[in-house]
Amino acid sequence: MADFPHGAIAEHAFEEREHRELVPGINRIHDVAVAVDTIAAPDLSLALLDIVDWIDEVLVPHVAWEDAWLYPQFDQRAGTPWATRTMSYEHHQVRDVARKIVAEREQLRTDPSRAEVISLRGDLFALEAILRSHIEREERFLIPLLTE
Repeated sequence: MADFPHGAIAEHAFEEREHRELVPGINRIHDVAVAVDTIAAPDLSLALLDIVDWIDEVLVPHVAWEDAWLYPQFDQRAGTPWATRTMSYEHHQVRDVARKIVAEREQLRTDPSRAEVISLRGDLFALEAILRSHIEREERFLIPLLTE
């Protein structure tokens, strides 16, 4: 992640920019989940590769930065490690579902079964839901701590 001044305004702006940059990837997850049973297997594999690449290149570094740097800042300002405990747990949920999607892509057969398609759709929607709700909670409850 880029270095930036440690002032609250800069931190707030940086986190907002980070969240805005996640939106296209989250929207892509949604679009693939909606269309998963109408996409031919080779195209589905490519769509999932696009999502897996986004997870590896964008989402994982973002989550790692929040866990390693941002959340300790919030905990320090709040005076308790409990300020971000739930948010850190949600990061574990994100990683777990992301790993399932990676595994499902690797196991994708030429002609996936209906059960495999349903499972994949559920995992894609689960990842989307966790990410959208997580970001909303950060923006409503944690980011305001930066300006207090």
